[in-house]
Amino acid sequence: ILVDMCWMPSISVFVILTIHSVYLYDPMKSQPNLPVKIDAIQPLDRSHVLASISPFERDIYINYHKGVHLDQYRVSLTSQWSLEKRYSKADCCEAKDIGMRDVRCDSQYICLSIMQQDDLKWRLDIMSRDMKRIRRGTVMDAGENQHKFFSMLIPLHDQRWLFVNWHTNKLWMVDQQGKTKLIKETKIRNIRNVCISPNGSYMAIRTEKPTALKLYKLD
Repeated sequence: ILVDMCWMPSISVFVILTIHSVYLYDPMKSQPNLPVKIDAIQPLDRSHVLASISPFERDIYINYHKGVHLDQYRVSLTSQWSLEKRYSKADCCEAKDIGMRDVRCDSQYICLSIMQQDDLKWRLDIMSRDMKRIRRGTVMDAGENQHKFFSMLIPLHDQRWLFVNWHTNKLWMVDQQGKTKLIKETKIRNIRNVCISPNGSYMAIRTEKPTALKLYKLD
């Protein structure tokens, strides 16, 4: 089951994440061109499900479902992958947090979308490359319950972050100082994918029921 994917500029490949494995896909290779599994990347055990992935130079960060662990892998100049660090939930979250859903990196920081235990509200915490908290996020709206742990996090590459709560279908912008802002007050139903243009000025949203592709200009 494919759960996430990203482009890794340092090695010019797509990195594909399934619930238990990681694959590389080079779009420039000639056919037949199939994704290649990275055998060196393994979850702690098969009972744990991988949930999200993000690159940072020659590292990739892989988050487990609800942030049971967060793994940092590095690829060498000879294309060898190694586990650099395995962070526990306690390393990344506060004691009363349910866990983290997405890990995303920009050119400077790592952002974690975290659901709180007391009120089920989401926040975005900014972390350093070695998972030290730089800024605790301001809470946004709540998820449906702790079992429906669905959201989407997109870096805008200027220290701003876009967050989608799949339960409420609300889109939030978090700026460089951590201030939150609803992008659109009216609900956009059934968001399935969000993509940001390379210069960060436009956002495309794919929805279902009705099926549509909408383009928005970002301020």
